[in-house]
Amino acid sequence: MFAMSGVVLVLSVKKVNRQLDDRLVPYMGVLAAVIFGAQLVNFPVPPASGHLVGSTLLAVLMGPWAAIVTIALVLFVQALSGDGGLLTYGLNLFNMGVVSCLVGWSLSFVIFRTLKTHMDERKSVLIAAAGASYTAVVVAAVVLGLELLAVTGFGYTAFVAIVGIHALIGVGEAVLTCAILVYFLKAHPSMVSLLSGSEMSKAAELPLSAQPGA
Repeated sequence: MFAMSGVVLVLSVKKVNRQLDDRLVPYMGVLAAVIFGAQLVNFPVPPASGHLVGSTLLAVLMGPWAAIVTIALVLFVQALSGDGGLLTYGLNLFNMGVVSCLVGWSLSFVIFRTLKTHMDERKSVLIAAAGASYTAVVVAAVVLGLELLAVTGFGYTAFVAIVGIHALIGVGEAVLTCAILVYFLKAHPSMVSLLSGSEMSKAAELPLSAQPGA
């Protein structure tokens, strides 16, 4: 898992370096802090609990490659503090970074492109992010369950329990993802990756006096 996650992380860093600018680095830093804090909020789902992952949120805001790098930083800091630990870092990065970011981005992109021809871009982003974030959590849980089936004593009953729990956690993930996105869509729509090059994003970058209705 270290090797698999490491290959994708190196690829992600290379892709991020190609689009590196003065705004992206502090943007990644701020969002890393936001996700780190958000992951401290746990949803009690007996007999366990779960927390916001934030992978789809990051992918929608920055694109999948910058999202993977950011999640890698968050998980590494957590691992150093004993949350997850260094030995499981490769596994956690694969599930919460590689799988969640790529699934979340791909699905949100497809849903957004489909919806924006029928409704305004703001609603399209929120619906796309909600559906993608929920799905990404469930898919990551399925992947985790399949990985744990290799562990002695871990059976299909536990697999179903993990997926079922995360099906509930995914609802909280979708709600919190949309709540954070509402702020960005209102204050900084040009910083939402899905809106790159859109009319909404271009209008936000205009001087106030040049904006429609100003």
